[in-house]
Amino acid sequence: MGRMTALHASRRVGPQQIAAFVLVGFVIGSVLGYIFMATVHAMLEIKAENHYGSAGVVQVNKGQQQQQTDVQQQQQQQQQQQADQQVIADGAAKGVVDATASLPTTGDTIHTLCTSNGSPYLNFQLRIMYGTYKLVQQMPGGEKLVAFTRILHRMKPDVLMDEVPTWRAQPLHPECDTWCEFPVADRPNAVQQWVDAAKKDPSLIKAPWLLMIETDYVWMKPVAAPMAESSSLSIAFPFGYIQPTAASHENVMRLMYPPEKGPLTNVQASGPAPVLMRWNELFKICPEWERLTYHIEHDAETKEKLGWVREMYAWDIGAALQGVKFDLQLPPLQKLITQPPADQELGEAAMFHYTWGTIWTDASGAEVWKFDKRFYTDANLELEVPLIPMPPQLDPAKKLKQQDSQPVTQKLVAVYELQITQMNKAIALLPKLTRSS
Repeated sequence: MGRMTALHASRRVGPQQIAAFVLVGFVIGSVLGYIFMATVHAMLEIKAENHYGSAGVVQVNKGQQQQQTDVQQQQQQQQQQQADQQVIADGAAKGVVDATASLPTTGDTIHTLCTSNGSPYLNFQLRIMYGTYKLVQQMPGGEKLVAFTRILHRMKPDVLMDEVPTWRAQPLHPECDTWCEFPVADRPNAVQQWVDAAKKDPSLIKAPWLLMIETDYVWMKPVAAPMAESSSLSIAFPFGYIQPTAASHENVMRLMYPPEKGPLTNVQASGPAPVLMRWNELFKICPEWERLTYHIEHDAETKEKLGWVREMYAWDIGAALQGVKFDLQLPPLQKLITQPPADQELGEAAMFHYTWGTIWTDASGAEVWKFDKRFYTDANLELEVPLIPMPPQLDPAKKLKQQDSQPVTQKLVAVYELQITQMNKAIALLPKLTRSS
């Protein structure tokens, strides 16, 4: 018993030892808990990124959620800046130059970009547009148009891969390969994918100026850019139906452009096409454009109020958030596009944009002539593009008028003759394509 008592006494744990054990247990538990929570957080972030692409999970709501989102965005921006600086520092230490440092920043050459989901409707337009692009490349000044890239957001290649220079992005909505409600919701993410690729492979960008356009353009002459190293503003088009300061939009606009950023007049009434900008401006705007488009598509009120041009608003707000301003001239002084029948001359523009349709009737109400891209939706038209009927000569006795009762003028006839003659020149050079099985 004496030996047993002595043995127990020698193993007795004192208060100091108990405190040490508790402290060690607390530290180990805290570390394990932190590792567990960090692992779960990382898994959730990876899952979100895989599902939504580089847009991540962005929800812009009122009150506390908005504040949390702002804080997270600031933290992410700081982390990204630190990561970028570290990459550059590591590269410099290894004798490797930052990839974007080799991108062109001087001169007046232009790399043209166009986005598409590869639908027959857009391919019909694209074949004409790219055909007229090649025509004006042969004109004086055409040598400045050094590259063309279609950014195709589609699950698989389409029929135009061999005809039009194409870079393919993975779409957020694969169903848009056949039909979806709003395929342009994929455009910002697709452009961001291209931007990310260009940061790794600078050969994707061939000029200091990027010109983003649409499929329904008709090139009439080369776009002339100022010297990229000058202080000249980049150029965009003022769309009257974009109304950032409309009272009915204020509540949803303020979710994306909060009051502390300044008045809503800072948001220009434009869109992502046409835009002639330096590549670094696209690099600044694109993440915001992508993030805000995701928000709009997932906020019912914003989506409803901004309607079918909601992705254009996302671009405009993104540009305002990044402090990028554009020169917005109206026709006939506008350098990029003009839009018949609203505009009845080409003016200084390089391209026609046939977004609006027109129907002409005579005094009796009989239809005399019409043109609208929405008449060309047959899937086979992407394979064999038909010539576009020319407008008739103006006969004052017939008192021709448009569908809005505005009279058909000689200027309007002349502008459509100019546009459609150019379209038909390009169409005549297009080969007939076949659809692969």
